Amino acid sequence: MEEGEVRRRTESFASLFLSTEDTHSSHATTSHSSTEERDSFSSDVPNEYGNTSLDSDTSEYRELQEHTSIQPQPCIASSWEMNYHEAAIFLEEGENNDKFNSHPRDRDALPAYLVTHNNWFYSLDLFAALLLMSLAVIEQPAVFQGVPVGVHASIELFGLFLVGISIVMQLRWLGPRTFLQHKRSVVKSFTWVVMIVDAIIVIVRRKTHFRVTRALRPIFFVDSRYLGGVRRFLRQILQSVPPILEVLGILFFILIIFTTLGFYLFSNNPRDPYFSTFGQGFVSLYVLLTTANYPDVMMPAYAQSHWSAAFFIAFLAINLYFLMNLMLAVVFVVFSDIEKEKFRKLLVHKRRACQFAFRLLVTRSQPTHIPFRHFRGLLKFFRPRTSQRDAYLIFKALNQSQSGLLSLGEFYKVYELCGFKWKPERSPDPWFVRLPTPFRSCCFLIRRLVTIKWFDMFVYCVIVVNAMTLLVNTIIISSQGSSLPADLHVTWDQLLCVSFYGVEAALKIIGLGLMDYLSSGWNIFDLIITILAALGIIAEQFANSFFYVIILRPLRLLRLFRMRKRYRDVFQTLQILLPRISSAIVIIIITYYFFAIIGMEVFSQYDMKNCCVNTTVEQFYRYDDTTFYLDYYYLNNFDNIFIAGVTLFELTIVNNWFIIMEGYVAVTSDWSRLYFMIFYLVMMVVMSVVVAFILEAFTFRMEYNQTTQEDQDEDKEKIRIIVPLTKEELRMIYGTNIDAPPLQQYATTLQTEGVVRYEGVRKRTRVVLQQRMYRDEIPSWLEEADREQPNNPSLLTTPVGPHVVIQQSESATTSSIPAQGAAGNITLPTSTPPSSTPVDHLTSQQTPPSFVGSFNQNGSVNSQKEDT
Repeated sequence: MEEGEVRRRTESFASLFLSTEDTHSSHATTSHSSTEERDSFSSDVPNEYGNTSLDSDTSEYRELQEHTSIQPQPCIASSWEMNYHEAAIFLEEGENNDKFNSHPRDRDALPAYLVTHNNWFYSLDLFAALLLMSLAVIEQPAVFQGVPVGVHASIELFGLFLVGISIVMQLRWLGPRTFLQHKRSVVKSFTWVVMIVDAIIVIVRRKTHFRVTRALRPIFFVDSRYLGGVRRFLRQILQSVPPILEVLGILFFILIIFTTLGFYLFSNNPRDPYFSTFGQGFVSLYVLLTTANYPDVMMPAYAQSHWSAAFFIAFLAINLYFLMNLMLAVVFVVFSDIEKEKFRKLLVHKRRACQFAFRLLVTRSQPTHIPFRHFRGLLKFFRPRTSQRDAYLIFKALNQSQSGLLSLGEFYKVYELCGFKWKPERSPDPWFVRLPTPFRSCCFLIRRLVTIKWFDMFVYCVIVVNAMTLLVNTIIISSQGSSLPADLHVTWDQLLCVSFYGVEAALKIIGLGLMDYLSSGWNIFDLIITILAALGIIAEQFANSFFYVIILRPLRLLRLFRMRKRYRDVFQTLQILLPRISSAIVIIIITYYFFAIIGMEVFSQYDMKNCCVNTTVEQFYRYDDTTFYLDYYYLNNFDNIFIAGVTLFELTIVNNWFIIMEGYVAVTSDWSRLYFMIFYLVMMVVMSVVVAFILEAFTFRMEYNQTTQEDQDEDKEKIRIIVPLTKEELRMIYGTNIDAPPLQQYATTLQTEGVVRYEGVRKRTRVVLQQRMYRDEIPSWLEEADREQPNNPSLLTTPVGPHVVIQQSESATTSSIPAQGAAGNITLPTSTPPSSTPVDHLTSQQTPPSFVGSFNQNGSVNSQKEDT
């Protein structure tokens, strides 16, 4: 397309916006006739009112609805403001995967909804949950001793009071019926009541008691708005439990069979303590599943008859190597299906949210499209920090039809486009292009040097040689048979390597430019290592202890993983998984907290030093000078929350975990085994899901890479789109002052090219990858979802109103559709019939230009297209 044509059609797009805004503002400032005012007002009346838009109980509203078809301008402005707000709520519900039955019922419920859906209230709720969980460090058995019971009980009541505020506010805007249907809220409320009673009893009695209810405090933490990823991961664990239980049922069935067989085979051996009773045999084989007591459990029977090894080999082959791996495979398959189904449901849920929001943003005169002024009003609540410029860029990128008005199909991409960060497109010319000739030539040669493949290969060789030198020197020092010398100093080869890394970084910064250099995570990693090594050399002159900073240099070996595509895939997968891995870590910590509280309540009063006399684990808990090698197992106790966490981590690793279990069985009773065995089962389920999650993510990444290779599409870390703006559009955004700083800044660009191009950038998240992977299935998902919703607005040409006309063709007849609520079962106040005045359509001369990088339905990005 010719540059002049691009400029002309872009100006046409701006004129569409300017004309509507100027017309709208002129009615607010200039006196017109009553007929003109009525026409202007009726053209901008909402086509549909939300639950919170107007108070339908007032006599003024009823009279207005009965006697007039228009509303005064202040009422229209107020209605639009509430429609913007409610449309933003719908989009937030779609984004957070909240059910629409939790939508505000009416205007009276809106204040409570806004209070509870506020960042400072989210922070307050999270603070209350963390406060309650942190009380474990001062409650008995405490990390910090000496805190009176009344103090920590009062703090607990204060934290519960803060949690109670969120429960009451949620009950206010949900209503009792919907609140009772919300399972998470019911569980949270029940837990809150139990803990209130428990805390009051502590204050009244002025002493603590058996308070296992403290283990339920993580419920408040998980319910926090900021822990949405944790809740989703926890939901996936619960959804994976049924198939796991099926495999566990088979496993325990075989375990009981082998226990019975082992009892009859080995119980007559007085030297075999592992099968003396049926219960002891069951516990021994249960521990054998973890291999913690192997081969100890086999040796007494093996000493009597070598043929007994077949029993243990068969047991481990069936249960450990077949059923346990089968359980992991089942979890992986189930988890993969859950991931795909979760993506499908979230996609459909967001689509439904867009439909509800769209119906609140269209006008009576234009019931099928959204103008920019109403889209901007939506962003004021949905993305409050969006500037006027960014809002216009998002609107223009969404508007693929280039009509200046958003259709419902274009509005579906609002979630994707709102995630972009916008800035002026940088010139493709290198930064040194305006330098004097000698300097420009030198910089160009440096750029050529650092961009060739052999330069990176040479750097890799230096990194390998540097690491090998350090390794050889370390081996030589350790082979001398003495402790590490205290007078170690930086040697000439270390100075040379650090200097080389510094020169490499300087050359790349000069050749690529600082911004391009820092755009690579590997370059940032290299720069940090180089700076730390240089600081270590300087600091070593003052203290020898800083010498060890130099040892960080071998971390550069991680750069070698860039040479293999499979290694790059591992790191890219890890980068995408980091947010979800953090959710898995939080789940594990919460599980530890739950079992740690129970363990402290049950086992903290027992001293494990020199316990377990005359038992098989006595030697592990010995605390005297009679044995040269002490096992220190008495340190594995539940004396406070942190020590209990370390003990549980040892149980998770399962190496000799049965020694800890048998120690507490010796000082308590056989029922104590239930605690340790249940903890192992829970952690086995959690860790199986975590492993399945990692495998699914890596497998998904491999499939995605294969798909992009087949499509000859480069897999970049970020997505970029380009949107051009003319001088008139910049004036519209920044104001009518022709001397505005942005216009002065881009004066040269506007004079030469006629437009300023803005670049939108967003990270390539897992959702983006899923949109690309399932692009062939997404249309069928959306079509099926539309069929399942009988009142789905996407099935209509126009949003549903009291008498909406469905235009099927120019000569087609019209039919009336009864009004439906925007939230399905939510009844919305409806407007009066729209005006019969036909909607003006754009002519070919008004068609604005195409813009670069708009989204396809599958989530990919179009390249720039030219009209011929």
